[in-house]
Amino acid sequence: MAAQQPTAWPLFSTVLLSLAGAVGGALLLALPGLALGGWAGSWTVALVSACVFAGVGALAGFTLVLVALIGERVRATERRLLGLIGTLESAPHDSRASESAPPRAPVRSRPSSPAPAEPLQSSAPVEPETAPLAARSASADEAAAVSRSTPSSAPAAPPSGVASVTRRVLDWFRNGNTIARAGILVLFVGAALLAKYAAESGWFPLEARLAAVALLGMVLLGLGWRLRGRHQGYALILQGGGVALLYLTLYVGFRLFGVLPAGLAFALMVVVALAAAVLAVAQNALALAVIGFSGGFLAPLLTSEGGGSHITLFSYYTVLNLGVFAVAWFRAWRSLNLVGFVFTFGVSALWRGAGYGPEHLFSTDAFLILFFLMYVAVSLLFARQRTADRVDYLSGSLVFGLPVAAFTLHASLVGHIEHALAWSALALAVFYLVLAAVLWRSRGAAWRLMAEAFAALGVIFATLTVPLVLSGEATAVSWALEGAGLVWLGGRQGRRLTRVFGLLLQVLAALSWAYDGGSPATLPVFNGAFMALAGLAVAGYLSGLFLFRLGPARAAYERVMPPLLLAWSISWALLAGVREVAAFGSEGGEAGWLLAVPALITALVAVLGRRLAWPASARLAPLLGAAFLVLVTLALTVLEHPLMRGAWLGWPLLWLVYHGVLWRRDQDAGAWLPGMTPWLHGLGVWALAWVALGEVPWWIGQALAGVWPMLAWGLIPALLLVVCTRAPALWPWRDHRRAYLGPAALPLAVVMAAWVVVMNLGSRGDPAPLPYLPLLNPLDISVALALLAGLGWWRAAWPGRWSVGVTVAVGLAFVWLSAALVRALHYGVGTPLEADGMLRSVTVQMALSLFWALLGLAAMISATRRGWRPVWMAGMALLGVVVVKLFLVDLAGTETLARTVSFLGVGLVLLVVGYFSPLPPRAKESS
Repeated sequence: MAAQQPTAWPLFSTVLLSLAGAVGGALLLALPGLALGGWAGSWTVALVSACVFAGVGALAGFTLVLVALIGERVRATERRLLGLIGTLESAPHDSRASESAPPRAPVRSRPSSPAPAEPLQSSAPVEPETAPLAARSASADEAAAVSRSTPSSAPAAPPSGVASVTRRVLDWFRNGNTIARAGILVLFVGAALLAKYAAESGWFPLEARLAAVALLGMVLLGLGWRLRGRHQGYALILQGGGVALLYLTLYVGFRLFGVLPAGLAFALMVVVALAAAVLAVAQNALALAVIGFSGGFLAPLLTSEGGGSHITLFSYYTVLNLGVFAVAWFRAWRSLNLVGFVFTFGVSALWRGAGYGPEHLFSTDAFLILFFLMYVAVSLLFARQRTADRVDYLSGSLVFGLPVAAFTLHASLVGHIEHALAWSALALAVFYLVLAAVLWRSRGAAWRLMAEAFAALGVIFATLTVPLVLSGEATAVSWALEGAGLVWLGGRQGRRLTRVFGLLLQVLAALSWAYDGGSPATLPVFNGAFMALAGLAVAGYLSGLFLFRLGPARAAYERVMPPLLLAWSISWALLAGVREVAAFGSEGGEAGWLLAVPALITALVAVLGRRLAWPASARLAPLLGAAFLVLVTLALTVLEHPLMRGAWLGWPLLWLVYHGVLWRRDQDAGAWLPGMTPWLHGLGVWALAWVALGEVPWWIGQALAGVWPMLAWGLIPALLLVVCTRAPALWPWRDHRRAYLGPAALPLAVVMAAWVVVMNLGSRGDPAPLPYLPLLNPLDISVALALLAGLGWWRAAWPGRWSVGVTVAVGLAFVWLSAALVRALHYGVGTPLEADGMLRSVTVQMALSLFWALLGLAAMISATRRGWRPVWMAGMALLGVVVVKLFLVDLAGTETLARTVSFLGVGLVLLVVGYFSPLPPRAKESS
């Protein structure tokens, strides 16, 4: 079997085991604390001492287990590298030996046990075993097993969480100097028991007992320092125990028994902390440094009597933080940096909540700024020590947690001062951005990670500055443009998270405007509302363009973003224009500005899309113009006439822009929805007809009454039909003739036909101030012109279906001529025009009967001569209608002479038809 690589502990397991080590350390050291309390004879003392010892034990256990796990991973990596190097060096010999040597099982090296927590000099690293060349297998799997120096058997199932923690604790005792580790714990417990027994027996006074414990701690320190060269791990154990005993003695002597004054106890704790720090740096012992500095930071808390000066406290912490800074200059100890950071800002927060007053503002804020700068320097030193050549690792907790903690505390101090937080955020933004620029220029790509982290913090604080000082409108425009910049920066650097943050920032900008963007404007264009909305539109358009230019580098979810951002941009631009027109549109000209807004947006989308090589923008412009054309047409229906309030300037501008983008669309081979092109051209004609049908009748009605205003509803569609039919050889008629004959003209023809029917059935046709002349009055002339225009359009559009067009025209002409007869009777002899009056008027009914009979006669005679059987049938049907009408309508009349004339006239017509117009034969019969 192929050998497996050594299993590396994942991050989650490492954290769990470290926490388990902290719990174990707390339990182990809590016992001596309880013993010490029992020795003192007080349960309160026992509880306090147990908590203190448990805290120190938890910190020590966490640190030791974490160091052990990291050491194991480092040694495993070292073994693999050494095995690979050995394999590469012996590769030429393996190729020759494999030909002669029989295959043998690979020699397996014994798996190394976990490394001890301290860097013991006596424990040499386990070297991978090497085997003679002949002992190695020629197979690739066996060679891999030798190179990795790991067992070839399949790995066992991973142990459970409890078993894993137990094994780690046992390994900590088994590996390294187990006896020394157990001995120092037993000695600590024994010293506490001895002190308790001596106190109960009254052997020595209290001061002597405390001095004895302190002396024991100093002896352990001295012995550990002496043995540092021969047994480093053993020596560090002794020194850690000595420091713990000294802290314990000073705390008990001050807090529990009161034999030490506060100043002396504090000074001695400082001495112990500095001594521990010096010893830790000198021996490269992280645990000793953590213990020493933890005691130093806890010293003022342990010796506090409830009073004192905050300047003294923070000055002391400044000295300790200088010590942390000095250690960071030589060692990359992240745990020590975090201990100093947590204690410094944690104690500062506690003091802010308990002892702060307004008179402490300047001194407290000065110390806070000092601490902030010190730990920024510590984070830089850690990055430098961690990786000498290239910074590929940084302390995220310190780099990102420090500004959050510092700014939060600072905000609690100066939040009541106007704009203080805004200036503070701006100062932090400038600080981090300048620091990022300096790192980038001085260190180059080697410090890119740290420079980008500081730059990100600078951007965040700059973003935070805006809402702290500006209104919602200014915040919106600032955040929107900043978001577009982040999208561009994320595209240049290939960072998706930066692009996502930029898009989210634009959403936040929109929400900021919606929440606080309703302030009244005083100047057109140069006001907060317009700037905010225009900023959102510009930022959205640029973001969509930047994402489009990424091409294949875009993530899957980003592929739909460019068109969405384009629509987002257009929506904000339209809202900005409409609000501006509503607020500042001149009285009587707001309709023109309202038409100019969509025209300008459409033109910008088209021009920018072509100039910036964004096809989606250019191809959306014609569809956008069509949508705007429909919207403004519907919106302006509330006007009395379409060209009022400045619309006479807006409509030509909108039509010019719309047909301009249609012309550009014809030159684009990849235009969207090519099947909609005829309808887009037709939409332009319909909009023009709508404006003309609303405007021309209004102007005519201002000068003339009667039938004159309504004539435009028939003549305007007829005129547009003529233009669509006999169009000049120019664009767009030249390139889209079928579009203008079909989709553009068909609705006009329907409107015109409906007008013919409605006008002849419902209009009086009053030509005032002109006299009424039958068939020579304005209405009849207009109907005749409309029918001729309709026939001409039909012949050009559907020449193969000419008979259908003629049939429709004949039907409309029949309605027209019948109505013209009724109007002539009304203006000539005074017959009524109302439906009820016409039914009761025998004169009207007689005239209609004779007229319809003559029409039927003419149709049948013509059909007989030309062989038009369907026309003859239609004429016959009309005569049938006339006969039925005679008996149902005319026979009920009271005027005997008119009724008689009707019957006689129709009868003569029927005789003439029967003689001169027999039924034409069918096509088969005639052939």
